[in-house]
Amino acid sequence: MRTLTGTAVLAAAAVALVGCGNVSFGGTRHEDRSYDAPAGVTTLKIQTHGSRVEVTASDSPGITVNERLSWSNEKNKPTAKHTVEGGALKLISKCGAQVIGFSQCGVSYRIRVPRSTPVQIDNKDGSIVASGLAGTVKLHSDNGSITATDLRASTASLSSNDGSLRVSGRVTTADLSSNNGSVDASGLTADTLKARSKDGRIRLSGNVTTADLDTSNGSIDAHGLTVDRLTAETKDGGINLRLTAPPTSVKATSANGSVHLRLPVGETYAISVSTDNGSKRIDPALHQDSQSKRRIELDTKDGSVSVEPSRG
Repeated sequence: MRTLTGTAVLAAAAVALVGCGNVSFGGTRHEDRSYDAPAGVTTLKIQTHGSRVEVTASDSPGITVNERLSWSNEKNKPTAKHTVEGGALKLISKCGAQVIGFSQCGVSYRIRVPRSTPVQIDNKDGSIVASGLAGTVKLHSDNGSITATDLRASTASLSSNDGSLRVSGRVTTADLSSNNGSVDASGLTADTLKARSKDGRIRLSGNVTTADLDTSNGSIDAHGLTVDRLTAETKDGGINLRLTAPPTSVKATSANGSVHLRLPVGETYAISVSTDNGSKRIDPALHQDSQSKRRIELDTKDGSVSVEPSRG
């Protein structure tokens, strides 16, 4: 393992420190650093306890890191460590001892990586922004939003304990989960998508083969979506689905909210709708056949249910 810490750069680390500077604005101090990963590094791993992490993919070789240390109390100045192990560049940062009263502390990163680089980020308190990544993507924040755009990855896993998620691009498998925040997968192309929120809305558009959407408290909206198999469930919220191509299977369930689905005409569907408290409607323009292989099941305990033809 090769390591550099603080402001010292070990020659054996083969990680070149390009720039370093201290800046002070009012009560907050900053220290900026930049460096390049050595040849042979193919993976990026980050573990940080605060501030924003931004990773951008490019077609240029090599990993370039820009980091900013911020602190307002010398006793809580953050430390940043960089190691290279087994072909992976690992960035680890944390704050010093806790102090009484207000104290700002964190390390923010702006990183450029080759497009195919696998990226793994664990941020304890801050947002994550990634774009253009084509390697395996695994992003987690304990307290912050995550935005991943223009993905071209085989697998993408995004999770936040307290923050919203937004993803777009093309992936083979996407797993999205927020304990407290919305999930937005607008403009996503995927073979398999799983989206979960314990407290937030789920939005989806694009082209997905199999989608499984679930929220404990929030609505589910899918407009302009091409999907073969779709499952949508919410404990408290409405479901509104507008599909652009005939699906093989749709199952949508709400414990408290209306369920509305729009389907393309020109195909036959086996449609089942039910509600314990509300109206039901299936537009006669849709051709129903109980023997059809295209199965539609809509159910709510409290709310209206409707199936209408897609228009435009």
